[in-house]
Amino acid sequence: MKAYLRGITIAYAANRNKEKWKKQNLLIKKLKELEDRSMKAPGDKQTKNDLILLKHELNILEQEDLIKTMLYTKQNYFEHANKPGRWLAYKLKKENQKRTISQLENNKGILKTGLEEKKKIA
Repeated sequence: MKAYLRGITIAYAANRNKEKWKKQNLLIKKLKELEDRSMKAPGDKQTKNDLILLKHELNILEQEDLIKTMLYTKQNYFEHANKPGRWLAYKLKKENQKRTISQLENNKGILKTGLEEKKKIA
């Protein structure tokens, strides 16, 4: 029963995401069409109004995504609040991965990844 409900929940979430992306792609497509029409006929007030409304709808969808991302970030920080050591270690590990040089390019333009090869280049 538990697996069945999990499957239904996953299917529902997947369909909801598909619909959201379809709607967003459709709005972007309409936006491009209206921008083209607006460039061809710059004095058309109806096109300008439609363009403003479409941009507003697209902005609302993007804000919903941003809100969801912010809530997830808040949740992530809250979960790690009682484990500062683990959280800090994770952050430091990620920071070190960003700063590590994994490849160097030699004079011929070939990327080298080995430690000895990198020492020769440097």
